[in-house]
Amino acid sequence: MNFIKNNKLFVSLLLLAVIIFSALLGVGFILSGNRQELIKEIGRTQNDISSFKNEMLPYLGLDYDLKLASEDLETFASIERHQNRLWSMVLASENNLSRKWSKKSTDSVNSMLTLQYTRLRKLCREKNIVLPGNRSTGSALPFQAQPEEVTNEFGFGMTAYDGNWPNFSEEEAQKLGVQIEIIKELIGFVGKAVTPEHPIELVHIKREPVGRTDERNIAMDQIELEDRKDFLLRTSLSLTSMGFELSFIGHTPHARTFLNSLSPPYFLRDLKVVREDTAGSNSAPAPGFDFAPEGSPTEESELPIVQDVRSKFTFLVEYVTDIDRGPEEFFKRIIRKENYDEEKLSEFLEKSGHGKLIDSLLEFLSKREDA
Repeated sequence: MNFIKNNKLFVSLLLLAVIIFSALLGVGFILSGNRQELIKEIGRTQNDISSFKNEMLPYLGLDYDLKLASEDLETFASIERHQNRLWSMVLASENNLSRKWSKKSTDSVNSMLTLQYTRLRKLCREKNIVLPGNRSTGSALPFQAQPEEVTNEFGFGMTAYDGNWPNFSEEEAQKLGVQIEIIKELIGFVGKAVTPEHPIELVHIKREPVGRTDERNIAMDQIELEDRKDFLLRTSLSLTSMGFELSFIGHTPHARTFLNSLSPPYFLRDLKVVREDTAGSNSAPAPGFDFAPEGSPTEESELPIVQDVRSKFTFLVEYVTDIDRGPEEFFKRIIRKENYDEEKLSEFLEKSGHGKLIDSLLEFLSKREDA
C-alpha cells in the first residue's frame, strides 16, 4: 500500500495505460470485424465493376460505330434519292396518259373510241400512212398518184368495238380509255416518221386485254406475250404496265424516227426486222462509171439498183402505268419502336426524298407505342 501511496503518479499512469490498452484492444476487436466486412464489400464492389466492364464491352467504340452508321445512312439516302429520280423518269408522270387520265363513264369511253376511228383514219390519210387493205397503193413514188382514201375496216387495236360496245365494267372501261389514248399517241409517232417521198404501210396494232370482257372480244387484236414475258420490265421490277405491238412496212429512217419518239413511259422491249421481197421493186439504170482507158471498147450495159428497199418492222412496246414501290409500307414494316431515333429517321426521310412521309410514320409509331 505504501508503494501505491508513494507512487501515485506512476500507478495512475499505469492504470491509464491499462485502460487505454483495454480500450484499444476492444476497438481493435471491433475494427477487426468491420475490416472483414469491409474486405468482403470491396470484393463485391470489384465483382460489380468487373461485371459492369463485361456489360460495357459490346459498347466499346460505340461513338465510332455511330459515326459509321451515320455515314451509311447518308449513302443510303443518296441511293434512295437517285432511285426516286430514276423511277420518276421511268413513270414520267407529267406525260403519263394513265396518270393524267380522268375517270369517265363507259358511254363516254365508247364515244371517245368512235371519234378516234374517224380521227385516226383522217390522220393516216393526211400523213401518207397506208392502212391494211390499201397496200397496193402504199408504195407510191412521188411521181405516182397518192394513195387512195384509206379503208375504214382497220380498227387500230380496237377492231371488235367498231359499232359494238359490250357491257364493260367500270375498271375495264377506264383502262380501255387509257389504251385508246396510248394508241392515238403511237399513231402520231408513226405519222412523224413518214416522209413525203415514202409512205408507211401499217400492218397491225395489237394490245393486251384490260379485263375479262375485253379478253372475250379482243380477237385478232390481242398481243401474244406468252413467250416474251421475260422481255417486259414488269416481270423483274415492281411496276404495272400495258403491252402493245405495232408493225409497219417502211424504210430504216422511218423506224429510226419512230424509235426516237419512244421516250418514257414508253419502252421498247423487242424489235423484229424482216426485209421485204424487193423482186418487184422499182429500179433504175446506174449512173455508169467508166474506168476503162480512153479509146478502149466498152460494153454498154445498165446495172439496176434497188431504190425501194423496205422492211417490216415489228415493235414490242411496254407502257409503264404505275410504280409499285410503296415506301411508306416498307418503312412501317421495318422500323421498330425500340431501335429508331426520331431525329435520325426524319433526317434520313428528308434526305432520301421521302419528306412527305415523316408525319405519317411518326404518327404510326406513336400509335403503335400507345397500343
